[in-house]
Amino acid sequence: MAVFFLLTPMFRLVLRLLLPQWQRRRYLLLYPLLWFSLTGGLVLADAELPDNFAELSDDVQSVILEFMFFPEQANQVWGNDLAVSGVRSLVKYLDDFHTQVRIDFDVGTIHIESRGSHTPLQALRHAIEATLLTPADPAAVDLLTAADFGLTGTPFLAGKVQDQEGKSVEFPWRARRYAEYLVAHQLQHTGSRYWVSIPMVRQFRQVSAQQYGELVHQAANRYGIPAALILAIIETESSFNPFAVSPVGAYGLMQVMSRTAGQDVYDKIYQRSGRPGRDVLFRPEQNIDIGTAYLSILRDRYLRGIQDAQKQLYCMIASYNGGAGNLLKTFHRDRQKAIARINAMSANQVYRTILSSHPSQESRNYLKKVSAAQQRYGGGT
Repeated sequence: MAVFFLLTPMFRLVLRLLLPQWQRRRYLLLYPLLWFSLTGGLVLADAELPDNFAELSDDVQSVILEFMFFPEQANQVWGNDLAVSGVRSLVKYLDDFHTQVRIDFDVGTIHIESRGSHTPLQALRHAIEATLLTPADPAAVDLLTAADFGLTGTPFLAGKVQDQEGKSVEFPWRARRYAEYLVAHQLQHTGSRYWVSIPMVRQFRQVSAQQYGELVHQAANRYGIPAALILAIIETESSFNPFAVSPVGAYGLMQVMSRTAGQDVYDKIYQRSGRPGRDVLFRPEQNIDIGTAYLSILRDRYLRGIQDAQKQLYCMIASYNGGAGNLLKTFHRDRQKAIARINAMSANQVYRTILSSHPSQESRNYLKKVSAAQQRYGGGT
């Protein structure tokens, strides 16, 4: 049966994740017109691109093209339960889209469900094993198809999941044995739905911090940024999800935006043209380096002139989230007067002013969250 893909919940999810609200409204309004303008017998390859497709970023273009060919089978199997990866979650499909894997990095849970499969238990065992062995390199994982996880290298869940014996699952034989145990002892099902839920260890965030510790310290030393601050930003931005994708087009652990922070780093630090694509930003070592380099740009260029290290730190944190312009406007519309006012305040007054007067409530909350997390990772300026 012919399917007009742009009407499916899957593509609406893509629009919600990747496009500004005004563009989403425009595309939604175009749905009926596109539907009635196309003749019967339409195949997915004939679906029309948005009028301003050429004006969209390379990343958005790439994802729209990939999802235009996303099998309708996924929508038929999951309907309203169809999901895609987000900032603090990883969603992957296997078994011709009959198996859905959802990893929640906020609460530390893994939900694996088979729906409508001819061999649900076998599919579940395979999905559990594949999930537990998912490599730490996001480049080896195809999030947009039902292809298997790439099972190479150290699993990124190593140390974050323990089997029935309390042992970390890091090798194929242990993952296979744990999958068999879960299906035999913790399987739940109703109708054609079969699922298991796997908790991460209680200290999964600390394990993640250790996992990326060497990369963080390399970037901290390279740019003179406190390692505790980098870890705090990673925790706040993505909960250590290397596959993180935000609705505004930020990617990876430090949620770097290619067209703003990424391009700034390429120009001012790397001394090269262009900007990083999502494949670059999905790589932890490059994401951490670019995110940390951008913090140094905030400190040395956009917030230059702030004399006290602690005051500078608070301003950097708020600027990483809401931009240096909004941060300075919190104190005065004129940049020089804003810097002078910051310098005339105590560090605590600067902190309180940002919390009470910054134009973005998100940035106010961000400062509180990152500051608290930084203290847990050792504090320091």
